[in-house]
Amino acid sequence: MDITHKTSYEVNELENLELEFSHDEIFNNLKNDSCEDFIKIFSVINLKEFKNIEEVYVLFQHLTNHPTPIREVVALKIEEIYDEKYFDNYIKEQFLKSIIDINPNVCRAICNVIIENKVLQDELCEPIISRINTLLDEIKESDKELGGFYDNALKIRKNHAKNKKQFSLYWLLEGLSLCNVKKYNSRVLEIVNQTIKFNDYTIREKTAKMLNKLDGVSDELLKIAKEDQNFYVKNQVYDKINFED
Repeated sequence: MDITHKTSYEVNELENLELEFSHDEIFNNLKNDSCEDFIKIFSVINLKEFKNIEEVYVLFQHLTNHPTPIREVVALKIEEIYDEKYFDNYIKEQFLKSIIDINPNVCRAICNVIIENKVLQDELCEPIISRINTLLDEIKESDKELGGFYDNALKIRKNHAKNKKQFSLYWLLEGLSLCNVKKYNSRVLEIVNQTIKFNDYTIREKTAKMLNKLDGVSDELLKIAKEDQNFYVKNQVYDKINFED
């Protein structure tokens, strides 16, 4: 079905149809920069498998720098059919970029891919740690000026830059919690000792989630988590709580 050169009116008439494409048509559509977005979306939906690494590249290219609906359907397709045998530095970078996509559905799908792939759990761990540390350095500088990360004293209530950093940190911590963190135990411990002090409970929850996976967690750190005022944070270390305390 070659409909990539139809007029805008003709294409719009087809929007409500369930479009089907052959394997070759799918990748011809994805490679065509002038192809309508909804045709690309249906092309991705029709994709059943990869035949080679070049096809993987074509799909992963649409995971970033494309409209939100395309990025989301691509992330969901990757969750469905990705095989860890298709992994290299380009694929790694695309995973790292998309785990902090502004669309949480993309982030969630990428995290689901990590859960199912041991190669990703090993290979993404160190670069995620590095990105978290860079982000934490940026947050410390921002907090000096604006506040709000470690307490409620935010000078500018609706601060997009702060929210973006916090959103990125949340998903990076979630991704890290799915990785082989014991391999980098000491570096991760340094991170959680900082993030457990965040004002936002979702950051503390993701932090507490990692404590069961780490060696050498201090009693002080566990105490902070188990005495947290938020149920979801405390629940992450429930099995480590000594009820005789």
